[in-house]
Amino acid sequence: MLTTLARQELSGISGGRVRFDEPLRLHTSFRIGGPAEAWVEPQDIEELNTVLSFAQAADVPVTMIGGGANLLVRDAGIPGVVVSLSALVFRRLTRDGTAVTVGAGVGLDRIVAMTRDAGLGGCEFLTGIPGKLGGAVCMNAGTRDGEGGFRAMSDVVTWVTVLRRTGAMSVLSAADVGFQYRCSGLNGDVILEATLQLIPRPSEEIARNIAALMAYKRATQDLSAPSAGCIFKNPRGGPTHLPDEHPSAGWLIDRAGLKGLRVGNAMVSPRHANFIVNLGSAKASDVLALISAIQYKVLQEHGLFLDLEVQVLPA
Repeated sequence: MLTTLARQELSGISGGRVRFDEPLRLHTSFRIGGPAEAWVEPQDIEELNTVLSFAQAADVPVTMIGGGANLLVRDAGIPGVVVSLSALVFRRLTRDGTAVTVGAGVGLDRIVAMTRDAGLGGCEFLTGIPGKLGGAVCMNAGTRDGEGGFRAMSDVVTWVTVLRRTGAMSVLSAADVGFQYRCSGLNGDVILEATLQLIPRPSEEIARNIAALMAYKRATQDLSAPSAGCIFKNPRGGPTHLPDEHPSAGWLIDRAGLKGLRVGNAMVSPRHANFIVNLGSAKASDVLALISAIQYKVLQEHGLFLDLEVQVLPA
């Protein structure tokens, strides 16, 4: 817990760009979450480093939050310092031939639009995914269906620049990032930017792919209420009685008869069983209880335990 003196010091080193007891429901796509003890928006890398150094010296936890998608914040909120890289310096997007370097604070929708207009294919899979580049790299965001084999950040990322908690900056190759299905090895580092290697493609073709992907999402996903997207990872295999080797989490939940199941104001979407939607005033405790109920029923019905794709904070 931040002492009065620590709050004063943090206000000083962040130039006053700090808000205490900031409701995190304002910063998540779920519209759920208790307060951040301190919400800080550093204006440059030097200020970011100073904030991290302060937290380390004060033995205060630091949590990085990007666009707040794929995130469930507990009702008690997040203790310590929550850092948002929303300043202009972290929202740069530059092109060098077929390589695009993107700041951690750049929205995924902006990446899709820029690469489309530049005639660079490969980022279409990001269509309709909320959030920002930093979180997308950290979680290896993606989709089951993509154009040209591109389905996740690991398919396009070549380099990632990170700030270590020690204050040192490092440039990591994609191999060093440790990409896996919906995760990476970057949880202890602050992602500053990433370079994406794309392929030349007519803008009109890219636009058609984007439109088709968006139409498919509108037809199959529940976009009518706040959510965090897919709650569970798709299993990597299962019992032989299932219809294919890799059944989707949504299929398993649907077959378990759980569409429409509610706890409080959290509900399993009637349209997409791997979505939990906030009907207006859901609490994190409602969502967590619903998650447990889904996991129990799917394990009973199919013999598979569903792992979370959504990130729960604090862990």
